[in-house]
Amino acid sequence: MNRDGKNQSFWENQSQHEKLKNYSHTDFDTIIVGAGITGVTLAKELQNRGRQCLLIEKENPGFGTTGGTTAHINNFFDSSYDEIINNFGEESAILLADAAKETVRYMKQNIVKHHISCDFNECNYYLFSVDEKQSKKLEDILEAHQKVGIDTEPIFSIPFTLEFEKAIEIKGQAQFHPLRYINKLLKEYVKNGGSVITETQVLDYENKDGIITLKTDNDLTFTGKNLVWATHIPPGNNRFSVLLAPYRSYAVTLKLANPVNTLAQTADLYDPYHYVRYHKSGNDYFLIAGGYDHKTGDEKDTEKHFEDLMQYVDDNFKYKDVVAKWSSQYYQSADGLPYIGKMPGEENIYISTGFTGNGMTFGTMTSLVIPDLLEGKESELSKLFAPSRIKPIASAGNVLDEVVNASVHFVKDKFSADKIEELNDLNNGEGRIIKHEGETFAAYRDSKSEIHLLSPVCPHTGCNVAWNPSEVTWDCPCHGSRFDIDGKLLNGPAMTGLKKIDNKE
Repeated sequence: MNRDGKNQSFWENQSQHEKLKNYSHTDFDTIIVGAGITGVTLAKELQNRGRQCLLIEKENPGFGTTGGTTAHINNFFDSSYDEIINNFGEESAILLADAAKETVRYMKQNIVKHHISCDFNECNYYLFSVDEKQSKKLEDILEAHQKVGIDTEPIFSIPFTLEFEKAIEIKGQAQFHPLRYINKLLKEYVKNGGSVITETQVLDYENKDGIITLKTDNDLTFTGKNLVWATHIPPGNNRFSVLLAPYRSYAVTLKLANPVNTLAQTADLYDPYHYVRYHKSGNDYFLIAGGYDHKTGDEKDTEKHFEDLMQYVDDNFKYKDVVAKWSSQYYQSADGLPYIGKMPGEENIYISTGFTGNGMTFGTMTSLVIPDLLEGKESELSKLFAPSRIKPIASAGNVLDEVVNASVHFVKDKFSADKIEELNDLNNGEGRIIKHEGETFAAYRDSKSEIHLLSPVCPHTGCNVAWNPSEVTWDCPCHGSRFDIDGKLLNGPAMTGLKKIDNKE
């Protein structure tokens, strides 16, 4: 398995992975856990600054959301600048806009410097409305962009076959092939003496007397002065279990019969919104479309989201073939901005999380923040992203919603399992929470009719997992931990898998 689900993304279809084990010692300045765009970019940047790092990946580079992104590089975010101004002030919004533009330049600089062939293209983004309410929101966004210096203007046509009432053109965007990018960056890191180990899971760690001791599943022990969790969400039960909400988004890639005149990106203002972009690889042109987001674990019929997305595509676009379809997970923060910096209460542990749907930008932007913090330099940007921040106006409602959501699942899921007496009701390829002989199981019957039985209790905080039929995984609706049919951990914050139960059939 090259990513965290059954469905292969467009990027994984074009990529290969090999096991990496490249280190000559076990003590480092900084240990980075997670080899997605955040961890790989950070490892290379710290190497550029003369620090000895170890990069550890549980599976293969890009296994998680980096391998499942739609690969937008944007200078604006799911939290619009008008919302950021209201929640954090205009100065902070300008600071963020400048950092976003610098991030796009930083990525382009890496591509040029290291000769990375990754389908990188610069383009414009077309945001549009379809009714009066959306048009008012669009006007607010346009006004905010003008305040913070994002080059945006009204426009009367867009390069997509979509109907709209009003539209704006947001300049300065980019897009790329994320796995080709991180794999080449990782290759440069290793070539210059960087240490990396893949297919290695962190089981436990200790922070004592300023030294991190980290133990893995293959009986390895590493030490370091600093630890960075670049794992999409920090593991374990901490405040970020409340401050972050897990969501899934759905995507398809369609091969086009003819070239497009201009590469571009677009989205509407529905909630959840649809997003679309063109992609060029070699001489071929593609359309990448996504949307129909929902809270992880809250939807039983996840396959319907693919059906809805394909209906949207069929209604609006002409294409030749469906090349790939997949879903991916992201985490939404309580106040709309990511948490990048020191883990609260720790002096030498750092996190980078809560990117919402802007992981390629914020993941890369991490390298504009954490390296300076490691050198003892606190910036206005690091203050804005500080994981210890408390923004009651911006986050109180969202935090309460997520606490209630998790609590409801914790109680309801314990007592509303299907009243099923026999495992024989399970069809091949079906997973279900069932009761059998007085016990509750997470049960899956594979294509050979073999039953896979697991405890349904997520080891993170004890919620019951839910079946995700489209990705063939068990997903925790409380905090987003995900597991395969044999209980293997795919995504944290849990640090161990689901407990296996002997087959009693």
